[in-house]
Amino acid sequence: MSTQKVGTFLIMSSIFMMLISNFAFGQDAKKLVETMVETVGGVDRLYSLKDVEYKYTYHDLAADKKDVSIERYVFDGELSWAEYLIREKSMAPQVEGDMVQAYNGDETWVTVDGKLNDAPKILKIADFTRKTNYYWFTMMFKLLDPGVNYEYNGKQTVDGTEYDLVKITFGENVGDVQDTYVLYINPKTHMVDQFLYTVMDFNISEPFLMKVDYEEVAGLKLPTKRKSVAANWDGEPKNDKWSAEISEDIKFNNGFDKSLFEKPSS
Repeated sequence: MSTQKVGTFLIMSSIFMMLISNFAFGQDAKKLVETMVETVGGVDRLYSLKDVEYKYTYHDLAADKKDVSIERYVFDGELSWAEYLIREKSMAPQVEGDMVQAYNGDETWVTVDGKLNDAPKILKIADFTRKTNYYWFTMMFKLLDPGVNYEYNGKQTVDGTEYDLVKITFGENVGDVQDTYVLYINPKTHMVDQFLYTVMDFNISEPFLMKVDYEEVAGLKLPTKRKSVAANWDGEPKNDKWSAEISEDIKFNNGFDKSLFEKPSS
């Protein structure tokens, strides 16, 4: 075989092996996520429970300020509703009165003391919060939704555990914005102990690190305790300004009527 043919053969072989490797990594990445979803209870189990109510606390630990709400979701249509008990941090603390937010599948609305409030800033944060709170609660099950892309990113050791890293991206028509996630999947438990994520809804392309603890409720392992902080793409915190998120008093199958989520007439 001539030197030219040998060179061409080696190049083609390298390209072929690279393609095979990338395909295998892609398959491995999705399989890791599939195993994780089954480990936490499975998509079918979640949707069989119809709806959920729980108490949610967002606590800015550095500022020691909280937002506390009663959250209600219907899984069919991803409907989201909340009544706020405390609003010290992000939920327009300057606005006095009892606040309710909801997303009805088409639009987000807000009432204060029973009256619609359409201030752009209040609607913006309400729209983000209704969809984000729903996503955080159901995230581990939604990672098999259509339009999710998987990429195996190798391994990384954190606190003595060698994690499999899976990068998650989303198709252009999936969600309002396309964030990036990096899951740290524990090879022993097959669960996500932490992950990195962006917040492109607010043009934040640098990641936050989220650490997760689970609680088993109704046959599901749910990420009920979470802590997050600004980080780099190696998963290293940039500072000590952590926030904590707690979901408690979780009740499924409440029989919520979809009228709860519909926008009031005035």
